[in-house]
Amino acid sequence: MYRFSFAAALFIVPAACLAQVPNSVPPRYVDAIDWPAHEAGLENFALAEEMLALSFDRLCNDTFCEGPYGNLRPMQLSCSVDAAKGTLKQCLWIFAGSATSVNAATGAVQVSAKIFKRKLQLARNTPVASFYDVMQGGELLNEKLPMTRRTVYENLVGCLP
Repeated sequence: MYRFSFAAALFIVPAACLAQVPNSVPPRYVDAIDWPAHEAGLENFALAEEMLALSFDRLCNDTFCEGPYGNLRPMQLSCSVDAAKGTLKQCLWIFAGSATSVNAATGAVQVSAKIFKRKLQLARNTPVASFYDVMQGGELLNEKLPMTRRTVYENLVGCLP
């Protein structure tokens, strides 16, 4: 019994000590809401996401929402940031679309639903601050993404029905 306890202690104590060593290497990429520090970008990012969604809603009825998914909604914008450079690596905008109909014979409501995702075509090394500056405008879908010639709207064409 003593040998087993002593052998277990020789294994468990060093393993426990190693498990408590904090990761000293910071991650290369972080969520935009966590740049430059944990949740430091939350307010700016939430505002950008909200402004994009409002701009989409104003334009939707004349464009994308006339397609097979009349109930088309932006669900989430998510961006990754190179933590050392303060530049965007990637932004992905996710949409959900649905359409319903009623079966005339049974009265059952039938649903057709789909998820759409679109990478915003960002310029390489786009500063986070430049992205936020553009996202402060009014009709954001018609705004050019920083350091590019493409608008947000042009990024959505071909992705959404």
